[in-house]
Amino acid sequence: MRDPFSLRVPTRVQFGDGISAQVGDVLPRTARRVAVLRGAKGVASQPIVTALENQGLSVHQLACAGEPSVASVNDAVKAFAGQDIDVVVACGGGSVIDTGKAVAFCLGHDIHLTDTFSDVLPGPLLSRTSPVPFVAIPTTAGTGAEVTSNAVLDVPSKRAKVSLRGDGLYAAHALVDPVLLPSAPSATVLSSGLDAVVQTIEAYTSTAATPFSDALTAPNIRLGLRALKQVLETNDMGAWRDLAWVSLASGIALANSGLGAAHGVASVLGGRYGAPHGALCGRLLLPVLRQNLSACAARSDTHARLQTCMAAIDSVFPPAPGRDALSGLETWQDIQGLPRLADLGVRDEAIPSLAEHSAGASSSQKNAVPLKIGAYESILRSAL
Repeated sequence: MRDPFSLRVPTRVQFGDGISAQVGDVLPRTARRVAVLRGAKGVASQPIVTALENQGLSVHQLACAGEPSVASVNDAVKAFAGQDIDVVVACGGGSVIDTGKAVAFCLGHDIHLTDTFSDVLPGPLLSRTSPVPFVAIPTTAGTGAEVTSNAVLDVPSKRAKVSLRGDGLYAAHALVDPVLLPSAPSATVLSSGLDAVVQTIEAYTSTAATPFSDALTAPNIRLGLRALKQVLETNDMGAWRDLAWVSLASGIALANSGLGAAHGVASVLGGRYGAPHGALCGRLLLPVLRQNLSACAARSDTHARLQTCMAAIDSVFPPAPGRDALSGLETWQDIQGLPRLADLGVRDEAIPSLAEHSAGASSSQKNAVPLKIGAYESILRSAL
């Protein structure tokens, strides 16, 4: 048992095939006007829109292209200005859901964001439930954003992605429907699924892990790896259900334990290069695990946790003879077309600066073991 801990899961979650059709049942009874944020194509969200319109609600749709930024959130708030929105529903991947959180927050408090978040920091707004409630319906299995209290926004002036964080950003309801997931493109399935796996592993190895987060992560490392492999290779519906659960559980776990260096480095690279978050996390996971293992004390609890992760990876992605336990997953990622950092624009000459910023990233502070800047340089070069 680790040190005393607390836990928080304020979002009401409903999980299961077809559960998204019940979206109208979770809205406030007084709701009349609904803002629906969706992905660019809106294929998975169309049944949600239809269900809301069939209940006589006025639905105002907005497509979200790309990952959210302060500017895109403010543009969305302007688009809904004067429409007296009663509730915000986000139906899409992690970027859409993060946008929805921030938009519901801003509409509820009648504010726009600045690059410094000066309108909300310092102050009590982020701790208050927004007067405009938020409902999250994920269409990818990856970020677990439907149950976290932060919205990750690109801030170009800082050349970084920054989390707007507080209890006021939690969704009131999350409807996790595995049936919505197979519509995503394979590249999105790969990157988002890897994000769920990395979140599970990093929440399990985090220095702030608790018995509660362990219960959500330890059984799901192997389950998530196997499910991701199956959905991409066989499109098995049972595997989709498993992956949806792993994603949801990883979001609850990270909200209660933190993450690690793969997410720390990814936050820096995402801000600098605009690269997909899940793809970055997936490419960084294995170099981070290798550095963590080399830096931790043998026979320690951390060492045992890392060995558990490596054994799970080895069991699902067996390595070639003579190679380490992580090489099988590395080969599979390459076969699936996961980009390397060089493909995303990272160059060797930028690595010293990237490593310094990565070491200071918030997620890196809860990494399994403290890593020196030289270790971050090695991580980045291994992933080039």
